[in-house]
Amino acid sequence: MNKLTLPKIISDGMVIQRRKRIHIWGWDEPGTKVEVRLDNLIGRGEADESGRFDIYLSAKESGGPYELIVSNERDEEISVKDVMIGIVWLVTGQSNIELPIARVKDRYPALASIEENTGIRTFKILEDTDFHGPLGELRSGSWSHVSRDTIMNFSATGYFFAAYLQKITGQTVGFINASLGGSRISSWMSRQMLEGYDELLAEADKYADDDFRKSQADKNVINGTLWREKLDKLDRGLSEKWMQEELDERSWKEMDIPVMFTDTELSGMCGSVWFRRSFDLPKELAGKSARLFLGTLVDRDEVFVNGVKVGGIEYQYPPRKYDIPEGLTKEKDNHIAIRLCVEYGLGRITPDKEYKIFNEDAQVRLDGKWYYKVAARCPEISPTDFINWHPTGLFNAMTAPCHNFPIDGVIWYQGESNTHEPWDYEDLSKRMIKGYRDLWGEENLPYILAQLPNFVIDVKPVDDPWPTFRLTQSKLLDDPMVGMTVNMDLGEDNDLHPTGKRRVGKRLALWAAHLRYGYPGEYSSPIPVYAKAANSGWIKGSVVEIALDHADGLVSRDIGKGSEIRDFVIIDDKGKELSVDVELADRMVILKTTLKADKIRKVKYLVDYTYNGAMIYNKANLPMGPFEIEVKN
Repeated sequence: MNKLTLPKIISDGMVIQRRKRIHIWGWDEPGTKVEVRLDNLIGRGEADESGRFDIYLSAKESGGPYELIVSNERDEEISVKDVMIGIVWLVTGQSNIELPIARVKDRYPALASIEENTGIRTFKILEDTDFHGPLGELRSGSWSHVSRDTIMNFSATGYFFAAYLQKITGQTVGFINASLGGSRISSWMSRQMLEGYDELLAEADKYADDDFRKSQADKNVINGTLWREKLDKLDRGLSEKWMQEELDERSWKEMDIPVMFTDTELSGMCGSVWFRRSFDLPKELAGKSARLFLGTLVDRDEVFVNGVKVGGIEYQYPPRKYDIPEGLTKEKDNHIAIRLCVEYGLGRITPDKEYKIFNEDAQVRLDGKWYYKVAARCPEISPTDFINWHPTGLFNAMTAPCHNFPIDGVIWYQGESNTHEPWDYEDLSKRMIKGYRDLWGEENLPYILAQLPNFVIDVKPVDDPWPTFRLTQSKLLDDPMVGMTVNMDLGEDNDLHPTGKRRVGKRLALWAAHLRYGYPGEYSSPIPVYAKAANSGWIKGSVVEIALDHADGLVSRDIGKGSEIRDFVIIDDKGKELSVDVELADRMVILKTTLKADKIRKVKYLVDYTYNGAMIYNKANLPMGPFEIEVKN
């Protein structure tokens, strides 16, 4: 460095962690004397032989806005404006923490017109990876506060976490967003944390080869481009213009939409298939601006209304929500066409989603009978190598450079990409927790994870072990400075990316408030303490009593699948699972069974892909999560 420079995270709008020594670092010519001023605090230092300086100021209580001034003996000066002192958290993980407000805006429409709130700020790090080792400085990132112009780019979970934490503490809350969809836990771990996992380290070494990594990236582009270009050339729908309004559909077949292709003659098909239907509109919709919802489609789509393309998305996960421009539709005989490209033989038009065209005045449903025709078939697309998901890469480029910036804790929402992996997730998590605590120099740094929610559609058919994975996550609560939110009532059985992030954020904030800020209210879901079986004198069989902690005000709620509690099973001495009758008592669940007490070995609750009946909540509206517990006789 030949001039005074600060890292990206020390920039306008930053939030500095209260009550911890303030660390200001940067670069200048070696030997240059540097001064730092913040309110009534002054610190001085000198750039070392590498050009780096590290200056520490005394801890300070919350306050601001302040101006941070960094200057050197050559009269160069950097002014960092709008600096607040408050509380800072690292928010990290994969897609469900990365998911922005823009993806959930239809669920929370008021956020589009949100009032400016300078008390909630985020530092968003763009996707970056490095396999050569930890970077000394972030290559991207900037601070922003909540406003109508910025809110859509905020992490949805991160925003709601910060909003509730601000409400509880009254503090300015800043969160560092280091996240990437699809990433695995090993992506966010250092080589030291992965010591002994030789295969993961060998994988990291392989991707440290720049030439190999470039060849993989080139292969991704070439394979994907060639497959799609070939499909486009083969696609009769494109060459014969199946999107046009007038089309002879006599050779087309009928299909009820939504539909899983596995249940049809399209099962296993790779290629393109077109769907068409006609529809009429009321005068409130005809010719007016409108929105078109088509659930989610697997994998890639193009959508046409009356011959005009109105939207298309290149991969399966985002909801298909398209805008219909004014003047495109009419009252009678409108036509919609969907070109759906299936890449891996698992096509679907996802059930239990909304399929409609609508505006504020009217709506027309589009589920039901459609016509379809296969336009082209081809082999399955070559798998993509998601380079940035490999071990150590994201840690090196996105996490490690943040460790000089004091924080109050870590929020972790990840696991979807690890449920099927052979590695020991509990051990990896413990290594990560210790590694992050060592990195930030705080032995008891709080670490709060979001347990995976209910989910079925992409995992149950292939026996992906989500149910037991959640039990693995629960084991991390043995550490008193680890928290975990239960989210089995907040997922969507048919969507990997549920939109209900508000309560996820609130539950994370309750744990943070408990672990860090002395919050006196309830923060945890009910947790089993012990289970005891005894033969009953008034019924044939026995009773199992499950004592619970955090269980004041127990109540069961119908959240869409009935009022009966159906997710308890007992396991007998031969390993057989048996259903039971369930009653709620004071801080206790009572199970009634025809099985004798000495035959009962375990109780399982909610160890499934989703809930099957009513859920159990405490007085704080926090649901009891999955567990498996030994039964004492």
